[in-house]
Amino acid sequence: MIDFSFEPRADDPSWSPGWQPERPELNSSDFCLRYFMADLRLIIHGTDLSVHLLGEPVVDLALMLDYATRTLEKQNEIAVEASLTQHVYSFTREADNVTLTTTWPSGAVAQLTWPELQRLTETAKAEAVRLIVTAHPELRGNTWLRQTVGEPPT
Repeated sequence: MIDFSFEPRADDPSWSPGWQPERPELNSSDFCLRYFMADLRLIIHGTDLSVHLLGEPVVDLALMLDYATRTLEKQNEIAVEASLTQHVYSFTREADNVTLTTTWPSGAVAQLTWPELQRLTETAKAEAVRLIVTAHPELRGNTWLRQTVGEPPT
């Protein structure tokens, strides 16, 4: 079983309904480096890979998983890094089995299936978009968010 969620950070004002961005059209740097920080809750078959330190933008985490998954379609190994915290997530794929190793929590190793990783990736992308547009419905029409991360829920 995989237990996954983003936990929006109370200390990040971008989650507040009254928050207004510095410019009207947020771009990739805004979504991946500046706004919508969350802690990550991720437990894969009993292995806790959750990160509750400084937070990381939900879009950065979702796109990191997406990049790793797309890369594993063509090659057996990939290491990806969270943009702000520099936490490294290393994936190794052998047929339908995937091993995920992280630098934080230090030395954590989890096993999951290829379909589980694919579902986790799609869930992370959908949840990132859902959380953002729930907090700020005006971002439903953000072109970059829609084209890169996914369509908001209807």
